[in-house]
Amino acid sequence: MPPKEDEKSPLDAMRERLYAPSADTSFATPAIKTETAPPAERWTPAPPPPPKKPKLPRVTLFLIGAGIFFTLAVIVAGSLILFGGRTVSNENIQIEVRAATTAGSGDTVELLVTVINENPVALSSTMLSIDFPEGTRSPENLETAFSHYGDTLGDIPPGGRVERTVRAVIFGSENQQITLPIRFEYRTPGASNAFIKEASHAVTITTSPLSVSIGSLSQVSSGQPFDIAVAVRSNAPAPIANAALVAEYPPGFTLRESTPSPLTGSLFDLGTIMPGEEKVVRLTGTIAGEDRETRVIRFTTGTRSSATATGLAVTYTTAEKPIVVEKPFLSPTLTLNRDSGSALILSTGESVIGTLSFVNTLDVSLEDAAVSVALSGSALDPATVTSANGFYRSSDSTITFSKETLPALARLAPGQTGNGAFTFKVREASSALRNPTINLNISVSGRRLNERNVPTTLTSTMVRTIKIRTDLGLTAEAQRSGPITNTGPVPPKADTESTYTVKWTLTNSVNSVGGAVVTAVLPSYVRFTGVRSPSDAAVTYNDTTRTVTWNAGDVPAGTTDKSVHFQVALLPSVSQRGTSPILVQTATYAGTDRFTGERLTGTVLELTTENTASGVGSGQVQ
Repeated sequence: MPPKEDEKSPLDAMRERLYAPSADTSFATPAIKTETAPPAERWTPAPPPPPKKPKLPRVTLFLIGAGIFFTLAVIVAGSLILFGGRTVSNENIQIEVRAATTAGSGDTVELLVTVINENPVALSSTMLSIDFPEGTRSPENLETAFSHYGDTLGDIPPGGRVERTVRAVIFGSENQQITLPIRFEYRTPGASNAFIKEASHAVTITTSPLSVSIGSLSQVSSGQPFDIAVAVRSNAPAPIANAALVAEYPPGFTLRESTPSPLTGSLFDLGTIMPGEEKVVRLTGTIAGEDRETRVIRFTTGTRSSATATGLAVTYTTAEKPIVVEKPFLSPTLTLNRDSGSALILSTGESVIGTLSFVNTLDVSLEDAAVSVALSGSALDPATVTSANGFYRSSDSTITFSKETLPALARLAPGQTGNGAFTFKVREASSALRNPTINLNISVSGRRLNERNVPTTLTSTMVRTIKIRTDLGLTAEAQRSGPITNTGPVPPKADTESTYTVKWTLTNSVNSVGGAVVTAVLPSYVRFTGVRSPSDAAVTYNDTTRTVTWNAGDVPAGTTDKSVHFQVALLPSVSQRGTSPILVQTATYAGTDRFTGERLTGTVLELTTENTASGVGSGQVQ
């Protein structure tokens, strides 16, 4: 029997409602009867774990980052708008150059330089400068060099522009490109350093007012004469006054003759050259050098400042001619007193022994060869010239070696050699002999068959120079008389002071001598009194080294008596009785021969009390 309604438990009642055919799914919450348990027996559940934070989607993260970036970009842009307008940039400075890109050498080039300030602030302490190549001249005065232009431009406001016109006369060789560096220096407000903006302008030289062309052989035999023709043509629309040509000769080159003759050294006066006119300078010379050696001859043309000037004031153009030196066909070698150098220095009156050797350097025989030595110069004594296997022609002081004196010269096979010898003397020194030299001009000639079996004559020359050194001499003398008054006993007495005058005299023969100096040391018992004659003579005394020095300076050629006097005091000792004490030790003299460049030196013996002007035997200590 089912329980009654009021006897059903809540669980049974809920089960009936749930499973009833028309069950009402909505049900009232049953009343739960709670019983309070005793505190000691109550159970407390653990607190629930904290809820997990939900993860943001990636799209959300991207949108947040984009928003932050956009915000920062807005801030930066705003800062630039508000504060960046005061920023100065070198790129905001423009340098514009308006000028011709071509010009003839010697033309006036005009540059219009414009500096534009596109910065928002003013530029201060500005300076514009332009460097020009060497040789540039001022258009106001062609004698004035103009290698640098500089000018201040003042303050340049924002958006401002400043112009300067610069004019210069530029020179260069044809087709040469010249770059002109331009420099702009400035400062900005608040900046401690200067800033620089650079630019440049290129100018190509199209023509020169004077052009130079050189006509000559490209290959010459060493020592063989050859011709050079230098043509100078005017390309200018107006006459060129005081035109000149300067030659630069290579080592080993000897100028034998020229038309016209050089005005001074290697400068040739061309006078005034009219438009389109051409003037030619012709030279004949020789070059000595090693086989296959290249030498360069250089010619420069321009104008002088006046008709009396000895150098170029303005240079227009330069031309060069390389020449290959070949081995001479009959190579001569000359030795003088066993010296084969190009310049020999001898003394007056000295004997000279010359040995001449030659060899056929061709690969074919050389016929009718001849060698001549022409002697000249003020130092030659022609009466002393002799030759064992050559003929001396006294009419022109020439020694000739030919097949008549040396049969081997009739036909010299390839590589065959020959020898000749001669002697002569240097003149003795005389009052008329000044800067003396002896020149030896060696010429060789011969005939050979060329490639077409046609005889051709070959010639070659070689020059040797002998310079004669001067004879610088010194004499020394002790005196008791003369321009200086002396005291004390003569002969000298022990423990008593006696004074003496020392006289030094320089002599010189044929060449001027510079920087002459005489020195000597005084013994310990001799005192330098300081008295000298003349009173302003350059005589000094070093108390430490006890050295007397006479700075004689220049001694002209022909000097026979350049003298100085100075006084010394002798205090002899008892131990020196019966002897002639030394007053001045050995004197040394030196000077430079201005003609030969040699350093000349010599010595004279010491001075004693015995060789004074009082006479021999009067100088021994008593």
